[in-house]
Amino acid sequence: MNPFTRAGEAVRDLWQPAAGAARGILSNLRTWRRGLALVTTAAPGIVFLYIALVFVISIVPVLQVWLLRLVVDGLAVAVGGAGNSVTPLLALAVLYALTYVIPAGLEPIQSTLNAWLEDRAVAEMDRRLMDAGIRLTDLMRIERPPFQDQLRLVQDAIFFLPRLIAYLRMGLGTALTLGGMLFLLARLHPLLPLLLAVFGVPHLFSEKRLQEVRYQSMIDRSRAAREMRYCARITTEPAAAKEIRVFGLGDFFLRRFRSRFATAYEEMRRVRLKYLRASAAFTALYALALAGGFWYVAVQARAGQFTLGDIALYFGVVIQTQGRFQDLVFWFGFQYEILLHLRGLFSFLDQAKPAIALPPPQGGRQAPIELTQGIELRGIHFQYPEGARPVLEDVSARLPCGAVTALVGANGAGKSTIVKLLTRMYDPDSGEINLDGVPLAQYDLKSLRGRIAVLYQDFTRFSLTLRENIELGAVASEEGGLHMEEAARWSGADEVAAGLSQGFDTPLTRRFQGGVDLSGGEWQKVALARAFVRDAALVILDEPTAALDAEAEYRLFEGFRQLVAGKTALIISHRFSSVRMADQILVLEEGRIIEAGSHAELVSLGGRYGELFEMQAGRYR
Repeated sequence: MNPFTRAGEAVRDLWQPAAGAARGILSNLRTWRRGLALVTTAAPGIVFLYIALVFVISIVPVLQVWLLRLVVDGLAVAVGGAGNSVTPLLALAVLYALTYVIPAGLEPIQSTLNAWLEDRAVAEMDRRLMDAGIRLTDLMRIERPPFQDQLRLVQDAIFFLPRLIAYLRMGLGTALTLGGMLFLLARLHPLLPLLLAVFGVPHLFSEKRLQEVRYQSMIDRSRAAREMRYCARITTEPAAAKEIRVFGLGDFFLRRFRSRFATAYEEMRRVRLKYLRASAAFTALYALALAGGFWYVAVQARAGQFTLGDIALYFGVVIQTQGRFQDLVFWFGFQYEILLHLRGLFSFLDQAKPAIALPPPQGGRQAPIELTQGIELRGIHFQYPEGARPVLEDVSARLPCGAVTALVGANGAGKSTIVKLLTRMYDPDSGEINLDGVPLAQYDLKSLRGRIAVLYQDFTRFSLTLRENIELGAVASEEGGLHMEEAARWSGADEVAAGLSQGFDTPLTRRFQGGVDLSGGEWQKVALARAFVRDAALVILDEPTAALDAEAEYRLFEGFRQLVAGKTALIISHRFSSVRMADQILVLEEGRIIEAGSHAELVSLGGRYGELFEMQAGRYR
């Protein structure tokens, strides 16, 4: 190898770490800029005033030490009888006293400004997280466990972010005060501030490394922490209260909590011990540095090189400097911890994008008000990201327009997954779903979903009034469907309202005063009304009568055809009394459509549907 090649490799070996460090610094600066912008953009005027107060309060301790030196030297002169007037000394004493009064007077103002900024930061952060949640238009990330772990770290970031301004005050104020103190210390000897800095810089890097270890530890124990939180919450939640008590599950969840706590605690104990060892080592080094400084001042004072004011100055500066250096190290650790949380937060916000394919803005088709051809599934294959096997395999079917199609099959056959694909909560891995001959991906997503009314099997019970729980179904619709009262009458929710003290204005939660809890069947009527209130071209009901009694089910389907006249409807149900009224029935088994036809056709066929129907019908003979 020639010398030029070796020299080039040596330069490269030196350049690569330096370039990596530079990129890391630039990345950190960009993260800081985004974090500060997030906190400060809502109130730039308050931020400017806040920083001005930080500057004033931080300079006061430097002036305080300098004025102390002047006062002590003035007293020495006055005691020696060399002074002609005490007026300058009194003026210095008054100024020195003011250095204690001014910070105390400004601190309440600064605290108030800090509280205002924190409130605005929390509101801005909540707004951005809500916006990120809206951008997650599908379930690809939301239903995956890593998303929940990331979400927990983001929640921790929300706790730290409002304190960014307070930590900024601590860091900026400490740096200003420390800079002034080191300047005064350098007047006594230029090596004194350097001696303190020699021990301070390694401490900063040690703190940085410890914060990295601590943050990684938080990531590693995120699952255990989420399980701990679940165990702590489940024993007091109203929804689980009955089963927790009747099955005696309190001790079970307590043991589970203790087990997860032991896992998380052991990791944190290791990190904290490492932190304590590093802190003890650097404290000892600081003590050596301060002892050396005291020895130097004592020698100089004995030689007559320092005045009494110089000695007072040194003692004041050393006391302040030691505390400020410690504050700066702790601040650096806090800031680096915030930086790590900010990275996770901004990563979450930046990754809040749809996983499904969307048409370009303003380029998507508008969904039709009524279907003319219906919906067709062609060779659909789908497997969940963490799934061990496909849920749907080569599914092909047609949902005719203006007709009612029923989908039946055992639990886990893939029925609810088809609903998720029709509503574009996921896209199929292969195959195509067409609506009126056009692939779903070509429609504007908001317009498409605005023409679909869905009752999910696991429908949401919003902590709102009965009226609001129903009207939410039409909030995002382009045109209104049934009136709220009419939708409630179709679903039977009007009978629920009649039994409540405040009618439709009753909160459906005991979290709020005057609220109530509904039974499962009553909630299902509310959820049905929510689906009916929308003017939809496609109506999907997933187990719409699972919690209804026989009379309520009969009344619902008695008028169902009138309700969905002109619409395309899909019903998923295990109750064949609901299914038999459909125009066509699809039988799904192990991810495949194995039979299709009307109730009469499938019964006469004597296949899987006929077998299942006979199993249910036999109970009533």
